[in-house]
Amino acid sequence: MRWAELRGLVAVAAVAGAIVFAWTTIEEREVTSGATTTTSTSTTTTTVVVTSTITPTYAVEALCAQTATLSAQIGLLPSDVGPGPVAHIVLSYYTRIKHLVPPEIAPEIAAIIDFYEDFIATGEAFDYNTAKIILEGDKEKYQQLVTRPAPGLESVRAVVAETCQVEVPAQYRISALGFDELEDRLLDPPDE
Repeated sequence: MRWAELRGLVAVAAVAGAIVFAWTTIEEREVTSGATTTTSTSTTTTTVVVTSTITPTYAVEALCAQTATLSAQIGLLPSDVGPGPVAHIVLSYYTRIKHLVPPEIAPEIAAIIDFYEDFIATGEAFDYNTAKIILEGDKEKYQQLVTRPAPGLESVRAVVAETCQVEVPAQYRISALGFDELEDRLLDPPDE
């Protein structure tokens, strides 16, 4: 069996294991909610009280299961995959974990979700081809997205790495100098 096939089998097994673990963990958790309704003849007042038995321990377990699944999904992608598929997977991950993280980093998660939504909206129409975006798209917005750090991303990555011992993928980046050089070559080609 070749190394690539073995690596693929291991990645599939890891994803399946993470899904089974997450599924059984979620199924075992009890979530309770209560609702009360008060009605009078002239007005109706409804009060809904929702309580949850999600504990910090459960949140950490679920966060780590989601992170392991993310890592396995990224591991299944070909090494030469562009930033689009990774951005979609990572956006889905941050959307799923936004309720599992401590309230102190919830604003960072919201900023990361906004970042990836903007990145996908700006790049997807051009298949994330930087040259096409410079020539035909919103090059200023794309330049800001790929040459500057996403707000909150590094601090959240550090928290997840410390908590779960798994690295979350870094953002797709181009150096500001590299972007400017490409823009200059495309928009102001040298005279021959």
